[in-house]
Amino acid sequence: MNTRIRSSHQRVERDRTNAVLHALLQLGPGPHKSRDIAARTTMGEEEVRRRLLQLFKAKVCCRPRYGYWEIRPLTDAPTDTPGLVHPSTTPLLDAALLLEGLHNRTQKAALLHTYSPVTGERLCIAAAGVRDESLRRELAFTSGAVDRLRRAPLDSDAPGLVMLANLAGQDTPLREDLRRIRSAQVALTESPLPGWILISVPLRRLPGAPAIPGAEPRVVAAVSILTPDNTQGDPLVAYGRLMRNAVQAAIQTSVVIAHPRFAAAQAA
Repeated sequence: MNTRIRSSHQRVERDRTNAVLHALLQLGPGPHKSRDIAARTTMGEEEVRRRLLQLFKAKVCCRPRYGYWEIRPLTDAPTDTPGLVHPSTTPLLDAALLLEGLHNRTQKAALLHTYSPVTGERLCIAAAGVRDESLRRELAFTSGAVDRLRRAPLDSDAPGLVMLANLAGQDTPLREDLRRIRSAQVALTESPLPGWILISVPLRRLPGAPAIPGAEPRVVAAVSILTPDNTQGDPLVAYGRLMRNAVQAAIQTSVVIAHPRFAAAQAA
């Protein structure tokens, strides 16, 4: 199967799974029989059950008892640290699941930053693994560290720099450090927390956001690992490769548009 056919097949699969999610949302809160969900789609019950299992594995819905399905309550979704995440943002569940996956594989805090073109700042919009006791203690003892991880100028550290390096057009002259970052598609700098480093890779599409066929969007966000500066080996290579692979997999397989209440699906 060539790349174009495979990509088209993936879009169809994602759209059909989203149709099941949309049907479940239309039925409202509480458990619903799979046949009632299927009745709101053009698919048979067997296919609807298969796609409900996909949503169940993605932690989007739960199965309170056999044959019944419901949207997973917001309190069951991956959690953030309120002080670290910018309050003006709406979490994307697929992005939160990406961060949870990175945290589980690395046992490090994982952060998602986007940027404000108005203020020229990077903003933390999701986090996972930041409830670690040692990290919480370090943050509590370092005045202003949480504020600077949540919000800072784009050129402050790795997440902002990796976005900045990719926001400029291909023909735009860049300073040497940004050229290296754009070539490697990964950045490493000290973090606002002394003794800790940030390793960041860019995202051209947030997991869960719809793609525009044929378009090549500019970078919209950065995924970062926050780790003590005593990592053995070459963290830039090892973590960079792991993070790029995780981001690519998340974008290709994501089925959820937005959370809470999956607003884009409701509006469809």
